[in-house]
Amino acid sequence: MFFHVAGVTVNPIVIVLWMLFVGFVFSTIGAAGGILAGVGHITIFGMKKANVIKPMNQILTLVSPIISTPLYLREKRLVVPAAVVLGLGGIVGALIGSYLSHTYLPDMKSYQPLFGLITFVIAGRMWYELTPGFRDRQQKVKKATKAFEAKVKELKAAGKLNEIKEIGVNFSEMGMSNTFTFGGETFRYNALSPFLAGMFVAIISAALGVGGGFLLVPYLSSMLGFPMFIVAGTSTMSILVSSLTSIGNYLRMGSHLDYAMIGFELIGILIGSYLGPTLSKYIKGIYLKGFLAVVLTYIGIGYVFGAIIQHATGIKII
Repeated sequence: MFFHVAGVTVNPIVIVLWMLFVGFVFSTIGAAGGILAGVGHITIFGMKKANVIKPMNQILTLVSPIISTPLYLREKRLVVPAAVVLGLGGIVGALIGSYLSHTYLPDMKSYQPLFGLITFVIAGRMWYELTPGFRDRQQKVKKATKAFEAKVKELKAAGKLNEIKEIGVNFSEMGMSNTFTFGGETFRYNALSPFLAGMFVAIISAALGVGGGFLLVPYLSSMLGFPMFIVAGTSTMSILVSSLTSIGNYLRMGSHLDYAMIGFELIGILIGSYLGPTLSKYIKGIYLKGFLAVVLTYIGIGYVFGAIIQHATGIKII
């Protein structure tokens, strides 16, 4: 089937199957959705229009935030003021990043090596997550998360809604200095920090057409010290805002979306996102993450050095 805007002929079954894989991976390990979507557009589907690829990547990264943000909000596992400030910074960053990328990275020759570089960064994060120390910390986080979710269900069943509010996110101070409690612990942050972080992350994610969660999650957990219970919801809400801004600006500057291709892609993403939580219990996360680390490393090498090698030898790597 020929997709006019994308400028490629691709079997729709291939599109659905690749995006099913993307949705499965993203819903299982919570990372690399935008990168794998970009790999599909560039290598699997053979698209050559960089300023079409970028907003199409970001549209696919919106599926998870749209579904999950209301759920996190309902469970009071979302630091709304921090997400809003991240989003405000994200709006500024998305406008800057999309403008710079649309203007100075208009073709695959300039865009693909930088996309490969960010792929390297994410691959490095994957390798780090395979280390024993990180895995031990994640096991503790998972146990704590399950305990928190079990407590919420218990209180709901008992009709003790007020107690749910007490263990969720509750602010006592808002403004430039912010103070809130979660699970009986107190957390503080200055609003300027998430604004600048949101702007910085959005510049990178908008320029390359990715979601930005791979940068926001470490920032919220390591630099602001938020517990992982509330990091995911806070980051997804800000990604939703910045990605919508970036997509809108690309369209305003003349980029186009291939809606027919997006339709097939969303089918695959939704199926994969459903299968991920269902099948992940049968597949060890460490194996999937290791496989993904190898794939992303190979892709990063191909995208960053492919043009140089092709120019010197005439051999195309990716």
